[in-house]
Amino acid sequence: MWFWMIIAIAGCTLVLCDYWYHRYASKRIQGIIESVMPDGATLSVPDLSATLISIPTSDGLNLSGSLYYPTADSPGLVVFLPELNSDHWTAMTYARALTSAGFAVLSFDFRGQGNSDSYDGYEPSHWVTEYELTDIESVLAFIGDDPKLSQLPIGMMGVSRGGSAAMLAACRCPQVTAVVTDSGFTTMEMIHSFLDKFSRVIIPDWLFSRLPAWHVNKTLRTSLARSEKSRACRYVLLKPELETYSQQPVLLISGDRDSYVTPTVTRTIAAALGQEDNVWIVDKAKHNRSRTKCRDEYDQRIVDHFRSAFAGAVPTASDGRNCWAEQSAERDLSHTADS
Repeated sequence: MWFWMIIAIAGCTLVLCDYWYHRYASKRIQGIIESVMPDGATLSVPDLSATLISIPTSDGLNLSGSLYYPTADSPGLVVFLPELNSDHWTAMTYARALTSAGFAVLSFDFRGQGNSDSYDGYEPSHWVTEYELTDIESVLAFIGDDPKLSQLPIGMMGVSRGGSAAMLAACRCPQVTAVVTDSGFTTMEMIHSFLDKFSRVIIPDWLFSRLPAWHVNKTLRTSLARSEKSRACRYVLLKPELETYSQQPVLLISGDRDSYVTPTVTRTIAAALGQEDNVWIVDKAKHNRSRTKCRDEYDQRIVDHFRSAFAGAVPTASDGRNCWAEQSAERDLSHTADS
């Protein structure tokens, strides 16, 4: 009898310790999630060759943007997604080779960035939320309503958080034929990376290194839920979205001196997407600076990637709305899944 009492007491003590650990650790990790300082955003210069556009969103905002339509027989349209704290004018910093090769390029400011409207109560951060994907949904609807743009195959190119949003959008919408990401990341992979670096500010290394993966992931999900509640938003994780990923080709570019989105993070994401052969790690390049180090090769790679993906592609009749709506119920059920 005494034996079972000791076992019961030990079990209750363990459960209580685990409960209080999750409360403590998830709150500390929430602080790390919400205090990540953004890397320096790329400077932009207005381009007089672009046509300014305004895109209405499904929740009543207007997004500012620009459209580059170089030729009447363009091989395709690439939607450019800028990094956090940047704007649509940075498209030509990264994608000028596309317009030179005849591609149309549409770039826009996410809500709360550049000249786009802000959404009351929402402050953009590093992490992609349903708000950013609502903006992309609205851009695809805008394209679908345009008699010229709707006839072109669609690709997406994004930088940093923009690259993250591009990958997630491709998972949801098969009309996105191809994707290029420069320093793109996904939420759970980046949080895991941060936790590996900063776990000692939460618990001792000797304890953290002995926690099983499922236990760490449970704490991270609790941290994300706390952050969602405090920021009044909903983060988008990669793993649930992979269920509708159509294996569109994704070129993942990263710098080997990127201390933020490390090559390890890039390769982990590539493996999840089944795109291990489409990773380019640029020698001596830092975050978002791969084109600065290898301009000619960078330009040639992105042109070749979209040209190959668009060859023989037939534009879909979808206007960008249905691919979101059809998956709404599934996302509600799988939201808490680990990325």
